[in-house]
Amino acid sequence: YPPLYNLYSLTHFDVSGNRLSGGMDALISPSLTYADFHNNRFTSMRRFEKYKVSPLQTLRFCDVSNNAIKHEASDLLQNIPPNIEQFFSSNNQINGSLPMSLNGLPKLRQFDLSSNALSGSLP
Repeated sequence: YPPLYNLYSLTHFDVSGNRLSGGMDALISPSLTYADFHNNRFTSMRRFEKYKVSPLQTLRFCDVSNNAIKHEASDLLQNIPPNIEQFFSSNNQINGSLPMSLNGLPKLRQFDLSSNALSGSLP
């Protein structure tokens, strides 16, 4: 997705319900507010790294449900954007425990990691 990262005006990205596979990055554009990747065949998701250096922090909605994403939950969600309001990642293969960093998301209204392989205690 590197070419899309130069699209500074792109705010809405929806590729749901296709047969896309491989890895995906929910932060494909620095001004993205809406990212929908659900119902595909993605097997990995790049962790939210770019928000450490991006001053925009605009992502509000992210849906990666119904894929085949195999990832450790604490690593995947470590740098989740602070302005996220809705995050959906049900029906994947995400394992491990939820990170304490979820406590620092004051705008989070909906969070769904159902039907994964989570373990441990709630943060």
